[in-house]
Amino acid sequence: MKIYSVIFLILIILAQAIFAEALEQQFSFRIKTANTDSVFQKIIQSAESKGGYFTNFTEHSISLRLPVEALQEFQLIIGNLAEIEDKNFSSANKSIELERLNSQIESRKKLLDTYFDLVKNAPFAELQSVEREMVTLNAQIERLQGQKQAIEKRAALASITIYAYAMQPPPPRLINYTSPFIWINSTNLNSLRGDF
Repeated sequence: MKIYSVIFLILIILAQAIFAEALEQQFSFRIKTANTDSVFQKIIQSAESKGGYFTNFTEHSISLRLPVEALQEFQLIIGNLAEIEDKNFSSANKSIELERLNSQIESRKKLLDTYFDLVKNAPFAELQSVEREMVTLNAQIERLQGQKQAIEKRAALASITIYAYAMQPPPPRLINYTSPFIWINSTNLNSLRGDF
């Protein structure tokens, strides 16, 4: 089990090094614990102390957003709080989309600068149409910048989902008690106590 933890940590480090700016990362853990609610509360506190927050909380699962640089330490914390049964990692590289958005923003800004130059020398009759184009371009730039910021935010904060199930308490141990009274031993009270 420890070799899988080491491999998992290496994958996290490699992912951070290669695609630090535009990699959306998703992690999921399946844990086993005696007290799910208590463990979830400690996980939330730990995530918040590292700049993260929870997005969804149910009886058996919790979803978090956590800064990518805190993932290694966070996995160790989860391992100390509960038994990790399974873990998965997936990612989506958004570098191409981010580059496309950057080039669209830059081209629209250049076009907007051109319109600013036109406004200075435009006759009054054409001024309204140029202003309409400028307003449209501004709206497009703001929309594209919003998409860019959303990608950067998703890349900076990894999505983590933790599914938990409770450990079953061990069955009660029956003490094989023999009584000094033979008639009590013949009633087989030990098996009767096991039913309760």
